[in-house]
Amino acid sequence: MRFPLFNSLRAIAALTIFAYHVAFALGFLGGRTLSPWLAQLNVGVPIFFLISGFLLYRPFAQARFDRVRMPAIGGYTVRRVLRIVPAYWLALTVISLWLGLDGIFSPRGVGTYYGFFQVYNYSTVTGGIGQAWTIDVEITFYALLPLCALLARQIPFRTVKGFVRGEGALLALLFAGGLAAKLIAIHNTPANPSSLSPVLYALPAFLDQFAIGMGLAVASVVLAGHDTSFVRVIDRHPWIPWGVAGLAFYLVGTHVGPLGGGFGARLLSQHYLKAIVALGLLVPAVFGDPAHGLVRKLLANRALLWVGLVSYGVYLWHRAMITKLYDAGVHNSLGLFVLALAATLAVAAASWYGLERYALRLGRRLSRRRPLAVERPPTELEPAP
Repeated sequence: MRFPLFNSLRAIAALTIFAYHVAFALGFLGGRTLSPWLAQLNVGVPIFFLISGFLLYRPFAQARFDRVRMPAIGGYTVRRVLRIVPAYWLALTVISLWLGLDGIFSPRGVGTYYGFFQVYNYSTVTGGIGQAWTIDVEITFYALLPLCALLARQIPFRTVKGFVRGEGALLALLFAGGLAAKLIAIHNTPANPSSLSPVLYALPAFLDQFAIGMGLAVASVVLAGHDTSFVRVIDRHPWIPWGVAGLAFYLVGTHVGPLGGGFGARLLSQHYLKAIVALGLLVPAVFGDPAHGLVRKLLANRALLWVGLVSYGVYLWHRAMITKLYDAGVHNSLGLFVLALAATLAVAAASWYGLERYALRLGRRLSRRRPLAVERPPTELEPAP
């Protein structure tokens, strides 16, 4: 099943992070009227995490629901490696040489940055391609996901409710693991931290956000083809989840949340409010007619869809473009934004059309799937409500 509006969600995620780094370069993240919200434009990171959780887990959940053989892990691995590694290695090499970054080509640097380990040490977490720490998180999730799918398949079910209960138990475990990792790291962090624990940057701290995306995948599998009241509401009023997302973003900028003040409470409030932002943005792209409603018409905009198509290159290259232009004397906010965006899109397009799409084609060719064999008749399932 295809979800044609997801490229625009990738574009929104990439562009919010781009805007965040422009604001950072210009010193707009403190002491200005809009700075509390500009400082939260890294909300693009949980949007990417929820997208990955949804799109990557859905084939596994669908196979379990249909009682057919799960997607081949070998093919899944090949596709993930060829999607991420070639473009990243090229960008890391060129950007490191272009910006004169230190330590990248040392024996330790090669292992750390080319091996996707920068996230595990505070001294390297923003080194190399600084924002690539999130790619390290994604890769760890890619490795964990098939294990989660294999574990889920060990849980027997006979009805739709049984399927949901089994998936829910697994996702609750992942969510609890993410919360526990953050609580432990916060407990071991000083009240006025000068540096955060690497645990807060690594996968354990984001398992809950990936689990939310996976939960959305399970819901889409169960509700596919069923005209429930929830699906009807989202189909007719896609602005509702976007309104919830907007409210959550407003709250995250005001530091208002159910957990009050303090470093740990603010971190948790912002983490989960950003997850709500991401979930609200995704829901109309999952449920309802893709051509129905103003929200979906916005997501169907061709320019936005194209930015989403090249969004990996945007993510990899944008900060280097901002840095070079700022160092060259472009300090006007509008000028920096426009020039950096144009340069980033040009390089991202070159990355997509010159490398990424060919790597994707190779990945699909190397991982062609055999027809899925039915393990047992799916007729035991009760109709979804």
